[in-house]
Amino acid sequence: MKNSKYLFLALLFVVFFSGCSVPISYIHPTADLTYIKTVAIVPFQNLTQQKGAEGKVMNVVASEVLRRGVFDVVEFGEVTKVLKEEGLKSDGSISKRVAERAAKRLNVEAFIVGAVEEYGVSQIGESSYPEVSVSLKLLDAKSYKILWETTHSVKGTTVLDRLFGISKKSTSDLAKELVAEMFDTLFGG
Repeated sequence: MKNSKYLFLALLFVVFFSGCSVPISYIHPTADLTYIKTVAIVPFQNLTQQKGAEGKVMNVVASEVLRRGVFDVVEFGEVTKVLKEEGLKSDGSISKRVAERAAKRLNVEAFIVGAVEEYGVSQIGESSYPEVSVSLKLLDAKSYKILWETTHSVKGTTVLDRLFGISKKSTSDLAKELVAEMFDTLFGG
């Protein structure tokens, strides 16, 4: 009888908390972000099959940064233009030389670099659910040090949702939630 009570509690824990995840993050031990006034968001890599996922997530990241009022964000078109003129690599990675020169032209102290790893609807049996996975870095424009790095994945449904038919979140709502949780690791919640 006692063992079945523990088994029930363990099962209840799994049902309620499966699907919950937290961002994995790193903050440079000597990072002092107070000097950063403006950031440029480097065009994200899209590692998914979903066309345009990188642009959707970039918009969410910019909105979250601006919503928090910590940094200003340079307009995407200007960033892309300057980075291309300075020699941004085709894979979206930014070299130290490009970062230094582009930072001067854009008047930024740091860059946000990112990759969208999952963005869309996944299928398990007859059930479908949205899923988003993103990685972000905050790079110092002068030293090229990674000041902050985080990765996070969320699914728009849990075992409890599937068992009881509770409605699922949209992919865009999920992306907003994911990005907010990622920036909580940098700025606090």
